[in-house]
Amino acid sequence: MAKGTVARSTARMLERRSVTRSGVTRISVLAALAAAVWFSQADTLGCLVGSAFLGAVLFCDAVRARIRADRRDALTMWVAAMLGQLREYVVYVGLTLGAVAEGVQGAWGWAAGALIALALRDAFLVARSAPAAPGHGLEAALEGDGSTPGSNGGTDGRGGLTVGLVPPPRREPRENDPRLTGRLLGDASARATATEDPDHRTRSDGPEHHDTRPPRTAGAPLPIAIRRVMVFTQPTRFLVIAVAATAWDARVAFLTLIVGCALAVTGELVDPTAREAGK
Repeated sequence: MAKGTVARSTARMLERRSVTRSGVTRISVLAALAAAVWFSQADTLGCLVGSAFLGAVLFCDAVRARIRADRRDALTMWVAAMLGQLREYVVYVGLTLGAVAEGVQGAWGWAAGALIALALRDAFLVARSAPAAPGHGLEAALEGDGSTPGSNGGTDGRGGLTVGLVPPPRREPRENDPRLTGRLLGDASARATATEDPDHRTRSDGPEHHDTRPPRTAGAPLPIAIRRVMVFTQPTRFLVIAVAATAWDARVAFLTLIVGCALAVTGELVDPTAREAGK
C-alpha cells in the first residue's frame, strides 16, 4: 500500500514535469548501470549498494505503470521492451566483472549459461502465449483483404461504390465446412450430456437454468504466490541476484538464475495459467 502510494505520487510529480514512460525507462537503465558498477566491486558494501539500485529499478517500473498520459505506439513499446532487457544484461556484466575480480573460476561461462537460460525462458513463454493465426488457408486470406466477391473490404462484382451498402450473398455451408461440423457435433454432444446427466438439463417451462456449482478439475490449481514465483519474472530475478550476490557470490546468483529459468519453463508446461498470474 505504501509503495503504491509513493509510486503514484511520484508518477503525478513526473507528469507535471512532462516526464513520459520512456523517460522513466531510461532512468531505470541508469539505475541498473549504477547497480552493475557497484556489483563489480566484489565486496559486501558493493553488493548492498547494488541491491539498493536494483530496488530503484523496480521502483521505476512501479512509477512507469502509474503514469497515465503517454504514447503507446509500437516503436515506443518496442524501445521500452529492449531497454528493459538491456538493463538486466548490464547487471549480469557487472556481476561477472565482480566475480572475475574476486577470482571465481569460469565466471564468464556461468554468465553465458544464465543468459542462454533466460533467452530460452523468454522464447518459450512468448511462443506459448502467441495468439493463433486467424482464418483457414487461402480462402480466409482472400476474404481478409477483400479479394473474394461479396466481401466487406474489397472488389465487388457490382462495383466498388456499393461496397458496404449491399449485403453479401448468403453462403451455403459445404459438406466439409468445419463450422457446420462444429455446430452439429456441439448440438449432439449437448443432447447427449443432457440425457446422461439429468442435473445439467435446462428447464423448458422457465428461464434457462445455469449450474452454479464450481467446475470439476483434474487437480487443484497452484496458489497465486507460487505461480508468480514460477513465472520467474524480472523483479523475481533481480531479487534473486540481490540476495545471492550479497549472501554468497556471483556464481551462486548465476546458478540460481539458471535453475529459476528452468523451473519457469517447467511450470509453463505443468500449469499454463501461471503466466497470467504473474502478470
